Amino acid sequence: MSKTMDSTAMRQVNKKLVTQLIYERSPVSRISVSQMTGLNKATVSSLVDDLIRDQYVIEVGYGRSRRGRKPVMLEFNAKAGYCIGVNVQITYVTTVLTDLMGQIVHKHVRPIDFSQHQFSAAELKHILLTEIDAVAAKAPASPHGIIGAGIALPGMVNFETGLAYYLPNIEITEWDVCQALSKHLTFPVFIDNDGNCGALSAYRAHPSTPLVFVNVGIGVGTGIVIDGEVFRGYKGIAGEFGHMTISTIGLLCRCGNYGCWEQYASEQALLRYLQERGQMEASADLESQFAQIVVERAVQGDVHYQEALTTLGGYLGIGIANIANGVNPERIVIGGPIAAGAAWLRPAIRSVLRHRSILSNKDVEIDFAEEDAVVSGAARLCIAHLIL
Repeated sequence: MSKTMDSTAMRQVNKKLVTQLIYERSPVSRISVSQMTGLNKATVSSLVDDLIRDQYVIEVGYGRSRRGRKPVMLEFNAKAGYCIGVNVQITYVTTVLTDLMGQIVHKHVRPIDFSQHQFSAAELKHILLTEIDAVAAKAPASPHGIIGAGIALPGMVNFETGLAYYLPNIEITEWDVCQALSKHLTFPVFIDNDGNCGALSAYRAHPSTPLVFVNVGIGVGTGIVIDGEVFRGYKGIAGEFGHMTISTIGLLCRCGNYGCWEQYASEQALLRYLQERGQMEASADLESQFAQIVVERAVQGDVHYQEALTTLGGYLGIGIANIANGVNPERIVIGGPIAAGAAWLRPAIRSVLRHRSILSNKDVEIDFAEEDAVVSGAARLCIAHLIL
């Protein structure tokens, strides 16, 4: 039996389509919106009037016209509201306040060390609420206030249900994050894997498809974007390439497997490479500024640090070659603190790709993300699912 959509539902679908187009193409005229969406001019004008009344869209002057009256240009109102983004990593928690176009207007980094203390879900909840409340207090007045908070987590989570199945380096399992936080907040909460959040940011910066984002921290997380949408898989845990095996008798991973990619291509691996070169004490632990310190020493000309980054790049290349051969992406973007070491990572990755990738995968675009890619992507969860 065929189903028809009533006029109210159809209007909502059309309104979302118009909103998305204005968001992505600002400044744009009503006539251009009509042409690009295929909606008639009257429908577009009515929907735009609604968006202007709700203060999501503003008129910003006149555009050019070859003949006749100049068109009034429309722009999405970035200051109509604000979003909160949180990036939870093992040695720090970054929280940002962004406007509705994703521009960061406030940022706070809280050093922390999950590796030295096994945090309970209740303790992590307290940290998250404290950071969210502190950043929320910085929000300027706006028509819609804070529309939501997005949280990037380093582990296996289900965006649809808000459940964290397993955060391997924090050792929290089966935690309903969204339910736990929503009881204390007046706006909706979204969660996703840190790799998926980074992928959202990377796609906005470089709309390539398929695109793969590789987030390198103490672990390795990845996100995949296909045709503008994050590919999450059957139960939300697609893209766990950090736990693919690259050595059958390799190092034991926290997930219980041996030889996982993240044991060779992460910050913990980089620390080990430096220890093997006598540059770090055997008992040294990772800290929130570890990657920054390593890159600074490499820039200063320290050969040991340069070699450690090159070794890391080689192992990154092995995993990236596997991803390229399996997904055949147009672009792979590397993020996380280690991205600052691109000068040493890129040549090593390229060398491995030439030997281990097939056909066009040898020449896949390799980019390095900005520092705030993951936390900006977390904030963008709100925009993507509440406005667009």
